[in-house]
Amino acid sequence: MADSINSNNPLLDQLGIQKKKDANKTDQNGMAQADFLKLMVAQIQNQSPLKPQENGEFLGQMAQFSTVQGLQDMQKTLDTLSSSIVSNQALQASSMVGRFVRVPGDEGFLPEGEGDRFFGAVELDQTASNVKFEILSPSGEVIKTIGKGQQQAGVVNFAWDGENDKGEMMPEGNYSFRAVANLGGKTQSLDTHSIALVESVTLGRSGEQMKLNITGIGERNMASVREILS
Repeated sequence: MADSINSNNPLLDQLGIQKKKDANKTDQNGMAQADFLKLMVAQIQNQSPLKPQENGEFLGQMAQFSTVQGLQDMQKTLDTLSSSIVSNQALQASSMVGRFVRVPGDEGFLPEGEGDRFFGAVELDQTASNVKFEILSPSGEVIKTIGKGQQQAGVVNFAWDGENDKGEMMPEGNYSFRAVANLGGKTQSLDTHSIALVESVTLGRSGEQMKLNITGIGERNMASVREILS
């Protein structure tokens, strides 16, 4: 509607409405809602009694203006929400770095040092007997067996200090593990979880989830975390 009205329109002169040239305000071809309403009222007042404007035309103009205004307001809301999500992700990220998390997997990294420093777990749906974890070398050889005996339903953790079954200290590096247990009189393999340190966090972009960079495991989505430990 604004495109069809030029600066010589006497109606615009009557209302004192002129096109704005300030680039920081609305577009030159657009008009504010108050200006639109003033113009519509002036049109009604100045229309010919013999050729009145159709009510539907005014309603259509108002509907179009409201739709555009609503989309602009919605975009502003979405932009604000997006900024808020990114800020929350950054806050989460700062609290995750340096903490241990439990995620589905069977890999981990054994660092140099002494004491327990390689961790894993299983989740039991029911009581199981003869639960045990087997640590595997990079070549797939069983180098350490950690027995846990009978365990109730729930999370069962294990910790490894780096020694093999012969009492020899294994070098630092990546190792894997597996777990088995007696369930209902049968020995069965169990789904394993790795427990490792979060080194850094990558914030999600374009709707992606925040990702954790975990020692010896690699990149995982935040949604994959089963437990956050101290």
